[in-house]
Amino acid sequence: MPINITGLALLICCAALPAAAAPVKVAVADFDYQDTSGEVRDQAAAHQARLKALKAGIIDILAKSGNFAPEPLQCSAAPCSANRLDQDSITKDAQAEKAQFVVFGAVHKMSSLIQWGEIEVMNVSTGQSTLTRTITFRGDSDDAWQHATDFIGKMLVADLH
Repeated sequence: MPINITGLALLICCAALPAAAAPVKVAVADFDYQDTSGEVRDQAAAHQARLKALKAGIIDILAKSGNFAPEPLQCSAAPCSANRLDQDSITKDAQAEKAQFVVFGAVHKMSSLIQWGEIEVMNVSTGQSTLTRTITFRGDSDDAWQHATDFIGKMLVADLH
């Protein structure tokens, strides 16, 4: 049987290429929210919707990078956030999902114009923080929250390792 030189060269070439790294599994917890702005209007429902959009947006940005396989953190007790669960519980729940990292945080509304957030990433196998960032954003509108979500997602893509 004659050897096909083109096929042999292609086989050698492809065999020499390194295998693509598997995406890093990341669990994303619910984010907490605190409003100390003193505004009279009750915005709790709007803030809860924006928190859900924040989490979904982070998951989407991480997934689209191709380097991560993010999923919502599934907890034994909902809501699944750092203020409601201790570190051991979050770690166990993330380990159950075979996640390498877990992302969590909170947003604090100081006034009608200023909000700030804490974002933390924990290495699930060591229980150690690998990334802690404080961000600020102006406004309490869907656009302001979307801008913050995009910023956080891009920051995580660049800095999470």
